[in-house]
Amino acid sequence: MKQLLFILFIISLLVSSGCNKNKTDDNSQKLGLLALAIPQPSTGSSTTTTTTTTTDVYSGGYSSNSSGIPVAGYWKNETWTGLTPLDTSKSSMVHSMVVSGSDVYAAGFSTNSSNVPVAGYWKNGTWTAVTPQDSTKDNRIYSFLVSGSDMYATGYRTNSFDVKVPGYWKNGTWTSLTPLATSKDSRIYSIVVSGSDVYAAGYSTNSSNVPVPGYWKNGTWTGLAPLDSTKDSYVVSLAVSGSDVYAGGYSTNSSSVLVAGYWKNGTWTAVTPLDSTKNSSVYSIVVSGSDVYAAGYSANSSSVQVAGYWKNGTWTGLTPLDTSKASIVYFNSMTVSGSDVYAAGYSTNSSNVGVPGYWKNGTWKELTTLDSTKSSYVQSIFVTTY
Repeated sequence: MKQLLFILFIISLLVSSGCNKNKTDDNSQKLGLLALAIPQPSTGSSTTTTTTTTTDVYSGGYSSNSSGIPVAGYWKNETWTGLTPLDTSKSSMVHSMVVSGSDVYAAGFSTNSSNVPVAGYWKNGTWTAVTPQDSTKDNRIYSFLVSGSDMYATGYRTNSFDVKVPGYWKNGTWTSLTPLATSKDSRIYSIVVSGSDVYAAGYSTNSSNVPVPGYWKNGTWTGLAPLDSTKDSYVVSLAVSGSDVYAGGYSTNSSSVLVAGYWKNGTWTAVTPLDSTKNSSVYSIVVSGSDVYAAGYSANSSSVQVAGYWKNGTWTGLTPLDTSKASIVYFNSMTVSGSDVYAAGYSTNSSNVGVPGYWKNGTWKELTTLDSTKSSYVQSIFVTTY
């Protein structure tokens, strides 16, 4: 109604001015203004803004050089970055990769000139050793994370009695965790921070010399029931989702077969192997929404280790380079980013060389090595999107 009144008002102005024949050109201009003043119907079109997402894949591990020495480093997408070791004639490896903001962390160990593996990490290429229990003994980092401004690293330290002692470093300061038996080895393969809680998972060997699977939450040990209490069982990867704790690994049954599976809040769930008489293991567990991914390997009837993962208990085998050779998804080397599933490790080729790479949604991505005749592995994967 308002539009109609507005139009009538404009027309009345034109009529009154049109009484003068000498103003014909002026009236034409006013009619042009009238056409511009009347709102035009919408065509239904709209402007669409396209958002471009960039994904970077960081794959940490090692590449063996022509001398067969493992060199620590990582691939960003497909480009290799070697990390300076303590001694170029000794082995070094990355076991855990984290990207936080513009900083790239690669944690593991580097062997010194005394042939002692030293635990530490490279931040943007610069090496930082963490404090050992005995500087003449083996120390390693298996799992690393950044939470806020804090850095957590875990694995083990070896004491003067050659016992591997469990614990973790927070910002370089060591926190010891109580083992089942102080004279027996313990190792931690996975660390998770959830809120104010710190979880460190792996195994602790009891007085009967049997490795017991479990985790420490804020320093308190929780043992997980194995299939056979006289056989070894490990937790290799841990995930926390809300109030639920998932611990992935394996448990050895009474037939001495490694059975892949996970404990959810202490309850064991075995996942179906390719052959129940052969070994299988979960090396990485990820919870995404309501889905549980458990990755590792399952040996087939020919005893060949086949890389793959179970999603909610259903197996997905990952195509190897050679079906007669081993391939594995490595420790804590699976991640889910949006709708994409990444599983990293290695696949052995027909020349019996371990080739590093990862599978994205089942498709293999091979990574270049320092020497294609030497074995190299991916041992950690981290995906960023921006």
